[in-house]
Amino acid sequence: MNFGNKLLYSTSSTALNFIIADNIITPLAYGTENNLQAVLAGQSSLHKYDNRFTPAAPFCASMFNDITCIDGYTCFESQCIKAIQGLEPKFEESILSSSDTIFIISTTKGNIDKLQDILHNEQPEYYQNLNLNTSARKIAAFFGNAAPPIVVSNACISGVCAIITAQRLLETKRYRNAIVVGADMLSLFIVSGFQSFKALSPQPCRPFDAARTGLNLGEAAAAFCITSDNKYSNKSLGTIVAASIHNDANHISGPSRTGEGSYLCLKDVLPNNKTDIAFLNVHGTATAYNDEMEAIAICRAGLQDVPINALKGYYGHTLGAAGLLETIISLHALRQGLILPTKGYNEQGTTNQINISNQLRHTDKQQFVKLLSGFGGCNAAIRIITTKEQESGKHQKNTTPNISVEGNIDITPDNVVLNNKEIHVTAHGEQMLTELYRSHINDYPKFFKMDTLSRLGFIASELLLQSAKNKNIRPDKDCAVIFANASSCIKNDTDYQRTISDAKNYYPSPALFVYTLPNIVTGEIAIRNKYYGETSFYILEKEEQLTPIVKAAMANSNIHEALVGWLECKTADNFEAHLKLIKKNEYE
Repeated sequence: MNFGNKLLYSTSSTALNFIIADNIITPLAYGTENNLQAVLAGQSSLHKYDNRFTPAAPFCASMFNDITCIDGYTCFESQCIKAIQGLEPKFEESILSSSDTIFIISTTKGNIDKLQDILHNEQPEYYQNLNLNTSARKIAAFFGNAAPPIVVSNACISGVCAIITAQRLLETKRYRNAIVVGADMLSLFIVSGFQSFKALSPQPCRPFDAARTGLNLGEAAAAFCITSDNKYSNKSLGTIVAASIHNDANHISGPSRTGEGSYLCLKDVLPNNKTDIAFLNVHGTATAYNDEMEAIAICRAGLQDVPINALKGYYGHTLGAAGLLETIISLHALRQGLILPTKGYNEQGTTNQINISNQLRHTDKQQFVKLLSGFGGCNAAIRIITTKEQESGKHQKNTTPNISVEGNIDITPDNVVLNNKEIHVTAHGEQMLTELYRSHINDYPKFFKMDTLSRLGFIASELLLQSAKNKNIRPDKDCAVIFANASSCIKNDTDYQRTISDAKNYYPSPALFVYTLPNIVTGEIAIRNKYYGETSFYILEKEEQLTPIVKAAMANSNIHEALVGWLECKTADNFEAHLKLIKKNEYE
């Protein structure tokens, strides 16, 4: 990554980006309008499945009965393509293939259902078909787009993060248009993992209800097109006017007891007058601790009187599609002056009392907030307004940040170079990471519970931060952690798959499953250093693709310091880390 001395573009407080088309494909209905009408009718696509994925226990979920895959494409890729094909209202097809258009794909596990076949064949070349950036390239190429796509894999907040990434890149003028699509298909891999956490309810979920017993999973694909082209201003469905990502710095799989990350996100995106918000659409997973955490954050942000709704009772938790699907449904409901009810909610079951909407309401307000949280301590929020007018007083001034590199580190299985000086090591591969821990850190026993990717990121960040401290550089609590790689968590995926492949030796482990999410490493670093800033993880073809993403994040947010870089781990002894500690100075 080469940041140079100065960004070549600047933010603009007057620029607007318009959502001009969207589409939703779910087991409930095809198309955004049909889905909205189904929700208004109180319909749900949640059903109990007894033998869908043996040997997993019966579970309640929202799943497609049948998926017709496009020839040469997986179910995941096909659903993404179909969601884009159905974008409404129609716009110029040339947008899809334009070099000014970036494709951004949101998913947690992509083609993970293919891993069992890959392990059975024992042919390493098949792993290429599992790579998320391979799928992203195929999806973009289907529409004739040659620009290297971006995959956001940031646990449950991936969809909102993809929207934020699109918004930032458009604001920097690097692209004119963005196609954002999110999808996940359920499999034994995913279902068994959530069951290992004892998080699934055998009945339709009941967000925020006193009788809630857990979440339901769901399948869906959702997409929208966002553009900065003013010729579409009169066709705008909505405008994203504020966005935020924060970490709880609390636990990789447990919600914060103070709701810190969600609270900080809400604080960032709220308008000057909170009463301008029509409603807050939240994660609402119907798990005991997540609902409690969101209620705490909502009250801390002073939003206890604002109508709150959640859509999991209609669709379940659709993972990488959730942020997009729920944003789109909320946007179209608000455009009709409606606040949707929370299906399954009867009696409030959180300690902090909030204004849960359990009946259809009407409103004349024109903006809403979408909030999500996820494993790895990540949280994200956006605020969307349905009018063309942009409020004053909440946006950055025009700035051209000057980014300086305060330190860098490169780690391979045999070599460690910190600030261009080699660190002597005697061990190789994963044992080298342990040697570095014992000789340079040795005060964080949790290191030994981490997977190899997280150990790699932990060691690299610790050594880098130690060198910065020696120079009297101390990143503050808002320091961001933004990483990328090309293979996601292939080693951890393989390790976990082996625990569920044999029905007679079936032992899904939550400790293994949680590390199949690549963003967990960013959470580990945030927890260690009590960083409450942004944490994000991208799956890219090449390391160079991360530079404009980081620059856009630095230009369009409150990020002033960040740990950024490439963090790849294919096996315990085949890995590489290229990290930098960067700092931003702003000049008008």
